[in-house]
Amino acid sequence: MSNEIKTVRKCSLCRQAGHTKKNCSAKNTSKKFVLVGIQQTHQKSPHVINLKNNKPEPIWNSVKVFSEKKVEPVRREVVDLAAMVRDRRACNMEHVTWNIRFLSHFGKFKVVSVFYLPSLISHLLSPIFHLVKRWFIGVKNDLSDSVNEIRDRIASVFTFKKFAYSVIAVALLAALPFPAVGYYSSVKDTSARVVEASTNAFLSLQSSTVAAMNADLGQAEYDLNAALESFQAADLILDKEHRALQYVASVLPIIGRQVKSRQHLLVAGHHLALGNTYLVKGIEEINKQNQLSLGDKIGLLADYLRSAAPQYEEALTELSGVSSEVVPAEYQKSFVDFKLLFAAFVNDLRDLIGLADALEAGFGHDQLRRYLLVFQNNDELRPTGGFMGSFALLDVQKGKIVNLDIPGGGTYDLQGQLDEYVKPPLPLQLLTKRWEFQDANWFSDFPTAARKIEWFYQHGRGVTVDGVIAINATVLERLLSVLGPVQSADKNLVIASSDAVEKLQRQIEFDYNKNENKPKEVLSELAPQILAGFGKLDTVGVMRLVSELEDALQKKEIQLYFNDNSTQAKMVEFGWAGGISPVAATQDYLSVVNANIHGQKSDAKIKQSIEHQAVVQADGSIIDTVFVRRTHTGVVGVPLYGVNSVDYLRIYVPEGSELLEAGGFTFPPEDVFQVPEDWYKDDVDLAKQEKEVGIHPQSGTRITNEFGKTAFGNWMMVAPGNTATAYFVYRLPFKAGSRYSLLAQKQSGIDSDFTTQVIYPDGWSPVWSADDGMQLAANGAAYSGVLDEDKVVGVVMGR
Repeated sequence: MSNEIKTVRKCSLCRQAGHTKKNCSAKNTSKKFVLVGIQQTHQKSPHVINLKNNKPEPIWNSVKVFSEKKVEPVRREVVDLAAMVRDRRACNMEHVTWNIRFLSHFGKFKVVSVFYLPSLISHLLSPIFHLVKRWFIGVKNDLSDSVNEIRDRIASVFTFKKFAYSVIAVALLAALPFPAVGYYSSVKDTSARVVEASTNAFLSLQSSTVAAMNADLGQAEYDLNAALESFQAADLILDKEHRALQYVASVLPIIGRQVKSRQHLLVAGHHLALGNTYLVKGIEEINKQNQLSLGDKIGLLADYLRSAAPQYEEALTELSGVSSEVVPAEYQKSFVDFKLLFAAFVNDLRDLIGLADALEAGFGHDQLRRYLLVFQNNDELRPTGGFMGSFALLDVQKGKIVNLDIPGGGTYDLQGQLDEYVKPPLPLQLLTKRWEFQDANWFSDFPTAARKIEWFYQHGRGVTVDGVIAINATVLERLLSVLGPVQSADKNLVIASSDAVEKLQRQIEFDYNKNENKPKEVLSELAPQILAGFGKLDTVGVMRLVSELEDALQKKEIQLYFNDNSTQAKMVEFGWAGGISPVAATQDYLSVVNANIHGQKSDAKIKQSIEHQAVVQADGSIIDTVFVRRTHTGVVGVPLYGVNSVDYLRIYVPEGSELLEAGGFTFPPEDVFQVPEDWYKDDVDLAKQEKEVGIHPQSGTRITNEFGKTAFGNWMMVAPGNTATAYFVYRLPFKAGSRYSLLAQKQSGIDSDFTTQVIYPDGWSPVWSADDGMQLAANGAAYSGVLDEDKVVGVVMGR
């Protein structure tokens, strides 16, 4: 049997054997054929990637940058010193003098007799040669005395090392050709012209910055170009007027400081101009791309600010080396103010970039992120800032808001949905016997409170989130100050920055539809208008909004918690996490935390002051005294605000502090507290975070250890039109040395008047303070101000 396999050719149309496509019957049937057209050139498709790598024209080609003009080299006269020496030797050395004229510092021509140049150099350097000679022959002691004598004479003016440089510079000046001696005298005149050009440039830069901040790009670019032209003029002056001699003169003790200051001024101006170039370009790009979302606008502006920041920082460094004395007299005060304000501007710029980075880290991810927004009413204070009356579920992706859901019933929508029954903290039992979502922000440390809020939401809705953002009611006022008023047509309600909280409070508490029972529905109607307003902001509006948000973060009106560890670490670094801060083992600490329980919205009418005093005893122990004074400015009978303020007060102090005395408290009647059911669970987090230490027998003050601190807690009650004062006296767990420092942390939702004093025993006096606002006394120091953000004060004492 043959192993060969015979190949049968088949028709290419019907795939049957015995015929070809020419005589195939299938081509006469109703089958349709697909016609394929072939062309020599291909058409472009928007869905095809161009692999030819055609690079677009770089956008920076259109940016006007500084360029030096070509300057013809200046012809300088050259003197042959060797020929002079030969000629001099051929003459009678005792009778020859050279008379030359040169322009003095005062602009007058003088005749000066200059002796043989080598003799002059020898005369200038003879003290040094004499010292070296004596050193070689072993007279070390005399040399030491001579050096010490010289060093003592010049120590008050400049260092010994600089003295050596100055002597060498004088010798070089003496050895230069005679026209250079005249140049030396005109250094000040040249530098003055440099300062004049630089001053004009700085004035233009100032105008350019103001114009850029106001989105007047035409004026900003005009002023920026004027500044660059002035700096170019200053550079040309230096190039034409002996730059090398300027360097030599800069090491001289007489005029070196002025020359260096003017050089620093010029370099600072160049960096500042380049920074402004980035700023103007960034603002221009944002204005061109109106279709960008708010997140994209902030990200784009941040990119340009990141490029501008190093230039501004270099300018700040150079300005630190500029003495105001080199600036024209009429601008000296303005220049000093400018340096201070510019330093603050650079610092704020870093914060703005940090804010943009944080927003990008939290909201710029490719994958969907879900955050829980809790709206805190600071008219009803709670430990993290206010009562959680409303909340929203926010979905974001790539910096854009995908969904925002605000339940009409607020936090009470979760009531009864919890799958766990846990006992509330003891003070909250004045309200309820079961701990629920609306009271979840009990812990004073916001990251801990945020995790508890997440826990309640998960056990109520069965949904997890990626973080929690707490927003106080005052933030709404900030937003409306930038966006303008918003309105709810259905409820005939218009709210502005000045009355937003009051009007919303009345709508939510009294004017809502009782049948639908959705008091927070008005928030879901206003939210889309606010979000739409973000997209309509111009450059100035965006910068105002970013500035308002940054200030709100610093003052804890917004607190952020992210489950992602790296993002949360940035929040802690920026001071936006709202946590209780750790302190050194020998550092004092104070935080006063209020919890309004059954006091309705009375905190809107409360004025609080905190007085702290630390007294160092003879043995080094420290006794602290804290007074908390609360004044109720409300009127009896006014709904929500004219009721008694019922406040559970805690003060956090260094862990291990011993309570000596306390008073001024009013304890609620015991029969109004609600007792949890026996089968309710003890909350694990509560037991972990609040470790019971005991009860102070004289005052009934509860003592716990929380978050690395000791907490003293008790009740304060004050009626409208009255003032109540509570006090605590305690001994710190460490003794004082020559340094004392206090970290005072503010509570979110309230700004308190704050004073602190530190008093040492007689014989001690302050030598340094950590804050310019501190007042130094004979044996201590004091500080007073508003505690609107965390504050560190300190003093160094000497005997």
